[in-house]
Amino acid sequence: MSHSYLEIAQQGKNSWWRHLLAILLILFFWIVIGSIVTSIAIIIILLQRGLSFADFSVEQVSTFLKSASVETFITLNLASIFFAVGIFIAVKWLHKRKFRSLISGDSTVNFQRILAGFGVWFLMQAVLVATGIILDAKNYEFTFNPSQWFALLISALILTPIQTSSEELFFRGYLLQAFSHITRNRLVLIFLTSILFMLPHLFNPEMQRGAWIALFYFGFGALTALITLKDNRLELALGVHAANNLSFLFVTTKDSVLAAPAMWTAKDTGDPRLEVLIFLLQSLIFYYIFFGRRKKIIQAVPEKNESLEKLS
Repeated sequence: MSHSYLEIAQQGKNSWWRHLLAILLILFFWIVIGSIVTSIAIIIILLQRGLSFADFSVEQVSTFLKSASVETFITLNLASIFFAVGIFIAVKWLHKRKFRSLISGDSTVNFQRILAGFGVWFLMQAVLVATGIILDAKNYEFTFNPSQWFALLISALILTPIQTSSEELFFRGYLLQAFSHITRNRLVLIFLTSILFMLPHLFNPEMQRGAWIALFYFGFGALTALITLKDNRLELALGVHAANNLSFLFVTTKDSVLAAPAMWTAKDTGDPRLEVLIFLLQSLIFYYIFFGRRKKIIQAVPEKNESLEKLS
């Protein structure tokens, strides 16, 4: 039997203390265990590079984390694996419900829907990247290193979907459904989960560009929450987030939280206000493609399904 996305929260065991314990458990796996494993990985890599224990310092670690290398990318993504494990344990063990219920009411996964969301967002990202390079070529340094880039490509295709899916499963999956026990007002749910999604990103180095970057993170969280509620499923958000983050393969910035050997490196990050404006236009186009037309080319399920139900 299929349920609406918010009704799924009624499944399993849902005492308030289970939700509190589940969140603490997830954060413990993500932040504590993830940080420990990441630290161990950094130590091993630096030791293999010839650094002795006596030479270890905050500066050495900071230099490593800022270096555009495949090792840095892999190391910084290790915590996401434990993030996903924590979510799985919390849902299966504490709430006694199917893990895939975070994705849809019938606990199924529509991979075509994931690919559709990924494809549309990735295409728009590619157009934006190409336009930026063509119109402002002097701002982009060609940093393509074949041996590094193809190793990065393989690593990214494995680790980035884990990283982005973990965030979607937690913020637009677990938390969105959990808050529905308190309120069914969808605007409130979108606002709450978007604020919580924005908070951990405030520690990213690109925040030095100003508060508009925080607004971008809030907006991205709002977009993925909106399309999840509108589509009545999580797959579109999973695809969009993966496509958005994989764009670093082609263009990165020197202040990016994930230092990686991309094809191009932007010398000037530009006006963050323009970045937010472009994101809003991109979001409107995406929304229109999937939900704005009477005869939709891209459908999740037949029209009688509740997934096309209008937002209340």
